[in-house]
Amino acid sequence: MQHEKHISQLIVRSILGTLDDQGRQELDTWLAADTRHRELLEELSRPATLEQHIAELQRIDRHKAQTMMEQRIREAESRKQEITAPKRHHLSLSRSYWLAGIAAMLLLLIGTYYYIGKIATNHRPVATRTKSRPAVITHGTTQALLRLSDGKVIRLGADQQANRRAIAKACGRNYHGNIVVTTPRGGEYRLTLTDGTEISLNAGSRLEYPAVFDGKERRVKAEGEAYFKVAHDKEHPFYVETGGQELRVVGTEFNINSYTAGTVVTTLIHGIVTIHPRGAKGGVLTLHPGEQAEYNDKSGSAQIRQANTEVVGSWTTGSFVFENQTLEQIMEELSRWYDFDYTFRNAVLRQTVFMGSVPRYGDFKNVLHILEMSGGIHFQVKGKRVYIF
Repeated sequence: MQHEKHISQLIVRSILGTLDDQGRQELDTWLAADTRHRELLEELSRPATLEQHIAELQRIDRHKAQTMMEQRIREAESRKQEITAPKRHHLSLSRSYWLAGIAAMLLLLIGTYYYIGKIATNHRPVATRTKSRPAVITHGTTQALLRLSDGKVIRLGADQQANRRAIAKACGRNYHGNIVVTTPRGGEYRLTLTDGTEISLNAGSRLEYPAVFDGKERRVKAEGEAYFKVAHDKEHPFYVETGGQELRVVGTEFNINSYTAGTVVTTLIHGIVTIHPRGAKGGVLTLHPGEQAEYNDKSGSAQIRQANTEVVGSWTTGSFVFENQTLEQIMEELSRWYDFDYTFRNAVLRQTVFMGSVPRYGDFKNVLHILEMSGGIHFQVKGKRVYIF
């Protein structure tokens, strides 16, 4: 582990242009040992990779962060009373641009350290992986279950070619029934329907769709969270049933979140979406790019507001970006992806509000450390349960 951490530091220094001769020799030796090492360095050095971190950092309100930091310093110095009201914190807080640079380096280090560890794990003897180990909280992986209407079940993983072969074998040539794909806690899956529509399923989600679209419309059902890129076909509108609403689209990109019972949040990225409450409740609503509708199934009404589409879709690009979310909301989201349970030792902490981002595929301990750096909270991990105090 120490070696992997050291190599990750060398990579960051190389990207920043601060690597000395000795470090360069060490890094060159590591790069020559495995072609995947050089591929990793090339990926981390890409402008797009660095720009993603910069974009996330720029979304943090630095003025508010500085104000809240100074407020907490004054409170710590006075120590006159215990704070009981909800506080606003910022992840990777920055009072100046040099601190933002440190935050960017930290994100890069976490991602580098994880990938180096993953490569190193693949080189370890098989025997070391079969030993009994205590429960460890790790990030989710590509995995899902596919069910056919005849009862057949197929386990799907990261190997897309193997997935296609297994599905083709199970369906045969004449299967025209429905297909149900579910992702567990700690799982995600991406699939392409026969019409070319691309769908990303987040952890704890469900998608039901026909094996073949052979009618005048294309219709699917979704639960949990899903990101759609619907193939354009004006003659065959695309419908998504979720919660108590129905979306009608032609060629559109949008995100649906129905994790909260009785509530569906739809965020439109591109195109136009109309929302139709099922039954006699409410009227038809039209969403335009950048708008978000929060639909309440009980009342049959929806509230429309402007949304940061980059924040909403961040889970599909490798990050968790939090914008004015409570710690309870954050822990619920993290627990689905990292598959753990959590307990608040202090109920007040549930409503603590945060802004910022953490890497989706980062080491879990490092994710908790970023949250702790905001101040005022601590975590204790016991097996698959996290205590917040």
